[in-house]
Amino acid sequence: MKKRYFFLCLLAAVLMLGACQLETSGNGKLDGYWRLERIDTLGGGVNRMEGQRMFWAFQSRLLQTSDLNGRVQACLLRFRKEKDSLLLSDPYLYNRESGDEPITQLARLAPFGLNSLDERFKVERLGGEKMVLANKKYRLYFTRF
Repeated sequence: MKKRYFFLCLLAAVLMLGACQLETSGNGKLDGYWRLERIDTLGGGVNRMEGQRMFWAFQSRLLQTSDLNGRVQACLLRFRKEKDSLLLSDPYLYNRESGDEPITQLARLAPFGLNSLDERFKVERLGGEKMVLANKKYRLYFTRF
């Protein structure tokens, strides 16, 4: 009797696990929460983000930028990672109550180190707890949070 009960429990567990599907985003080390630590201009200027709590959060195909100090409204962007490139597009202001609104003014994205509504970054470093992204104007330094 005990063997039969054990077998039925094992069969039920296998059937339940077999019904589940694991989804992976394919983003590898990019997924997660990243703190923007520094923005360097390629002309030599440096903006150390001390005291500012600017974050980028990657999940699936969506990037959320947020300012935990509350000075800048959060944004949502679509992203695509291709080899050593990160492509950002379709920016929206994050507003779940009134509906997300498409961004048409670049000034809303500038505090996060973005200088275009459709942005392309070269991924210079993505490993351990550090990430470095560069475009034609800026180099952004992040630490995994």
